[in-house]
Amino acid sequence: MAPQRTTQLVDLGIGGETVKVGEHVAYFWDDDQEFARGVDFLALGLRGTDHGVIFGHSDANAKVMDTLRAKGLDVDGLIASGRLTVLGGASAGDLMLASIGGCFQRAVDNGCQLIRLLGNIGWGHPDWPGQDDILAFEAKVTGAAKAFPCVVVCMYDVQSLPGRVMVHGAFETHPLTFCRNILRQNPYYVPVDEFRSKPAA
Repeated sequence: MAPQRTTQLVDLGIGGETVKVGEHVAYFWDDDQEFARGVDFLALGLRGTDHGVIFGHSDANAKVMDTLRAKGLDVDGLIASGRLTVLGGASAGDLMLASIGGCFQRAVDNGCQLIRLLGNIGWGHPDWPGQDDILAFEAKVTGAAKAFPCVVVCMYDVQSLPGRVMVHGAFETHPLTFCRNILRQNPYYVPVDEFRSKPAA
C-alpha cells in the first residue's frame, strides 16, 4: 500500500534548495567538487531514514559509491540492510523503467516514506543505452516519479554531454534544473505525453 500523497517538501541537500515529492531534477556538474555536492542529495537521505537508489552505468555507480564512502557512509552496510539499491543500465529504456519501478515498489512495501534516486547520466559506455533510448526513458521517469513518494535527481556531466542530449534529454525531459547553484523551473520542459524523440541532425 502506497503512502498517502502529500505536498511534502524535500531538502535536496544542495544549496538549501527544496522540491516537492515526485519531482525530477536535472543537476549539471562541471568538476569533482560539483559532482560531490550533487551526491549530497543521496547522502542526506541515507543519513536519515530514506531509501536511496543509485542508477547509472558501472563506472558512474562506482564513482557515486566512492563519493558516499568519502562522506563517511557505510555503503556496503546500507546495501546489505536494504537501505541502498544500486541499479545498472539495461538494454532498453522501458526495461530500465520497469527495474526502477520494481525497486520503488519494494521500498514502499517495506514502509519507506521517501525514496531518493540519483541517476548519474553518462555516454559511450558498453553497459549503457544509446541516446534515443535514454531520452525516451528520461521523459517517462518524470511521469513515473509522480506515482511514488520519491525525488529523482539526474546528474549530467556538462563537459561530456552530446549536444542533442543536452537539448532533448537534459532540458525537455526534466521539469526542474539545477545549475551554478540555482534551482529553476525548466521553461523548455515538454510533458511526457507530448515528448517525441527528434531525429538526429
